[in-house]
Amino acid sequence: MILNALLYYDYLLTFGQEFKHIWLGKFRLSTILYIFCRYAMVANIVYLLAIVNVIPHARVRQCDGAYQVCAALSVAGRTAILVVLGMRTYAVFHQSRVILVFFGILGLLVVILAAVR
Repeated sequence: MILNALLYYDYLLTFGQEFKHIWLGKFRLSTILYIFCRYAMVANIVYLLAIVNVIPHARVRQCDGAYQVCAALSVAGRTAILVVLGMRTYAVFHQSRVILVFFGILGLLVVILAAVR
């Protein structure tokens, strides 16, 4: 519950800046990455609540579509986080192709393992 409170507190503190720079700004690849990184956490929390039975099974079965959206957003968020970390590491290590290949493979594994699960 503390994680939820901190997450929503952070959203409240930064929503003004987010609205100004993301929602009113020019739509770019970085906008998509930001949205996936930021809002995948909400999807992860919903998924976690369903796993620990805070959301009763009857409701989960009625919300299969929403549950699938949460799962897809969660995978997209993990992938976006790896893309951002990979790009930053690639830049820091003077555009090393080894770093690019490593994060590319890691990103593919995340997507494949999530799809299999």
